[in-house]
Amino acid sequence: MLSSSDAIAAVSIVNFDEQPQLFSIIFGEGIVNDAVAIILFNSVLTRTSTGAKLTWDTPFEIGIDFTKLLIYSTIIGILGGMIISYILKKF
Repeated sequence: MLSSSDAIAAVSIVNFDEQPQLFSIIFGEGIVNDAVAIILFNSVLTRTSTGAKLTWDTPFEIGIDFTKLLIYSTIIGILGGMIISYILKKF
């Protein structure tokens, strides 16, 4: 799935009705790439916008911020999905 173009270009070529699994894989890969890029950007922006000097441990701090954002986002997504599915189940 590694390519130099955006995954949306590949998704536009694949027809969901003919190959739903391939479509889902390509679409999911594009979403994950975008999410990782946004999380990394926010982590780096947080470190550089405060005016703090970049030292040897800055990559580790960015990695820790990235991991925390990833875990918190996953927890929020799972809890939100469970709450919505429970509400829809009751209605």
